[in-house]
Amino acid sequence: MNEKLMVFGGIAAAIVIMTTLVFPFWNLIPNTVSETVTVRQVDSSGCWVETKDHFVIHVPPCNAQPGQNVTATFDAKVREREKQI
Repeated sequence: MNEKLMVFGGIAAAIVIMTTLVFPFWNLIPNTVSETVTVRQVDSSGCWVETKDHFVIHVPPCNAQPGQNVTATFDAKVREREKQI
């Protein structure tokens, strides 16, 4: 009985360590933010815009012209990951 409990505890500890260190599942949950951004470039796939903190993101369907301010919604975690690189 005691050996089974130790094996179960070891497996549970391994699962906890794997889920927190190897695969941080909370990165899968988006943190969407809406922000007024400036359009820098427009191409056939959409607009490339710049946020207030100079982060460049792509907005797929876009009818704006370069220099215009538009409201864009994006995942703020992408910006955080980019800053870490």
